[in-house]
Amino acid sequence: MRIPESKHFQLQRLADGVYAAIASERGYAICNAGIVDTGGRTIVFDTFISPDAAKELLRATKRLTPQNAIRVVNSHYHNDHIRGNQVFPSDVDILSTATTREEIAHKEPEVIKWEKRNIPKAIADAKSKLNLEKDPKRLRDLAFSVVYYKAIMESHPKLRMRLPNITFKGNLMIHGTRREVQLLPLTGHTASDIVLYLPDERIAFMGDLLFVNMHPYLASGSPERWKKSLSKIGKLGLQTLVPGHGPVGQSSDLSLMFQYIQSLETIARNMVKMGMPAKEAHLQPVPQPFDTWMMSEDHFIANLEFLYKEASQKGS
Repeated sequence: MRIPESKHFQLQRLADGVYAAIASERGYAICNAGIVDTGGRTIVFDTFISPDAAKELLRATKRLTPQNAIRVVNSHYHNDHIRGNQVFPSDVDILSTATTREEIAHKEPEVIKWEKRNIPKAIADAKSKLNLEKDPKRLRDLAFSVVYYKAIMESHPKLRMRLPNITFKGNLMIHGTRREVQLLPLTGHTASDIVLYLPDERIAFMGDLLFVNMHPYLASGSPERWKKSLSKIGKLGLQTLVPGHGPVGQSSDLSLMFQYIQSLETIARNMVKMGMPAKEAHLQPVPQPFDTWMMSEDHFIANLEFLYKEASQKGS
């Protein structure tokens, strides 16, 4: 079967009936998603930030799997993983943890209001910087930022919030005729994150608990809990991991994400000990090997400021 194409994402076959939808840098998906044929039903893991991209994800799902019955899983509440919910038919169940549903219901309306006030200026600022920038890596980051902002702004006129209608708290097992799927609730990136785990194939869709070759965003969660979640997932003996952002990874990327958090925690603690103000976070060099990762200026500085605040509160 020919794999469908989209300007918003590239589909990568991981196993028979299992696909990763990897966001294109110039498309409106922004995050990664997954398609898993369980036998009897197909699971779509996350639905992108743009309804336009989600429509193509739904079309691809119907072409790649023979199942008419679809379930959607939202890994966490952030806008880039849940706004495509609205394109799925009303008889499609959307699953999340109870916490994630509450977070979407309470935070999305305020986030959308903020975006409508601030995104037009953010686009103008990013384009202005893009015209002056010479560094190839920073040019790539800025170009991606413009696409991200445009995906948000263009979706606003047709955006409708659709909440998950099935919630759970503990591990959820889905037994299909083709394979078993486990939904593992963890924490770290946010107060509630889901990992979709295929034990037979040793594949996991990680949501934003894992970024590959891109700086993660730490300030919505708990770095300590994040590290514990990474350690827990590391014990599963996984071979293939689909991150929330970046290319498909492997087990070693869990250790690298753990190392990233620890490295930035060390920098933040040292800044506090030396009496440096938080505003000097932008003066800190990005440590290797993370200096080649995307979104270093935006996320690295925000992460360092967040960890600085935590270190200050702990009296470091």
